[in-house]
Amino acid sequence: MDFMDISKMRVTVRKFSQKPVEEEKIEKILEAGRWSPTAVNAQPQRIIILNTPENLAKVKEFCSFGYDQKYVDLSKECDDKEHGKINLYYGAPLVLFVCYDKTACWTHPQSGKSSGATDGTIVATHMMLEAASIGLGTVWISYFDEDKAKELLKIPETWQPVCMLYVGYPADDFVPNIKLGCHRKPLSETCFYNQAPLK
Repeated sequence: MDFMDISKMRVTVRKFSQKPVEEEKIEKILEAGRWSPTAVNAQPQRIIILNTPENLAKVKEFCSFGYDQKYVDLSKECDDKEHGKINLYYGAPLVLFVCYDKTACWTHPQSGKSSGATDGTIVATHMMLEAASIGLGTVWISYFDEDKAKELLKIPETWQPVCMLYVGYPADDFVPNIKLGCHRKPLSETCFYNQAPLK
């Protein structure tokens, strides 16, 4: 599949099927992350794979959608205790918690700036696109209680969280937000040859 086709088919999924993600597909996604470029190939990414009910339940404790009522309502809709399922966080059966190890990434010798956040973002993006290429949906989550996540997931002190990817098969009744997801500004508004635009 052409890269542009994958880029255009990837949409944000906020309602997942409860079908588990097969182990071979998880491995493919993780491999895409493993082959992502990182500064000086330091590979500081550290990814926690959450796919058991006990560990997925922790996500709801540190990822609150309380800041926006529509997400609170959707979270309730995805919660299916009546059928003995833990359908939280849009019902995703797999969460990839992406961190970087602060002791393992490249640091700029003059500025002292770490490459870790950039490396982790690149890795997450590659995994997200690989998921799209094999028929899975994702949603990128960067809003969560970092301290609580570190506590519940027993994250080492040297690891810095970057984001989470919720991963799974889109629910049968999931409808992508075409208006929000497919609009792109023209290149003339975002790309400029040789200099910034004159004001």
